[in-house]
Amino acid sequence: MPFDLEKISGTYTITGQSDNFGEIMQKLGVPPDALKKLLASEITKEVTVTGNTFTDKTIFGRECANTHTLGEESEETDAAGHKRKVTYTMEGDYLVYVYPDYDGNGLIVRQTLKWTDDKTILHGYKVGDQEGWTEAQKI
Repeated sequence: MPFDLEKISGTYTITGQSDNFGEIMQKLGVPPDALKKLLASEITKEVTVTGNTFTDKTIFGRECANTHTLGEESEETDAAGHKRKVTYTMEGDYLVYVYPDYDGNGLIVRQTLKWTDDKTILHGYKVGDQEGWTEAQKI
């Protein structure tokens, strides 16, 4: 069954993560002091969808919001103000997003979203050779 983009509209909170999530965040460039805050924080995401376009707002101390359209490359700004290119596509049961040069040095990052039940999304990370995940519940 294909990933239902309309269904993703809502507010989510992170409820679980892989044991190596901290290492993955470090590889993504999160500094050690910010990583401690990140791991101790409640992270909330708000997603709104209109057709093939969606806005993703992340809240954890700071807010950042980005709007993307499926199949089109867009620029994303993270909570630290770093900008990078990303493309979102559908691949079967997954919403996939790929950063072809995440860090400006050629680091390829691939992330996936998949519904595990009506209110739970599994968020997979592949950062270079490391893989991990987070789980989010719709609230």
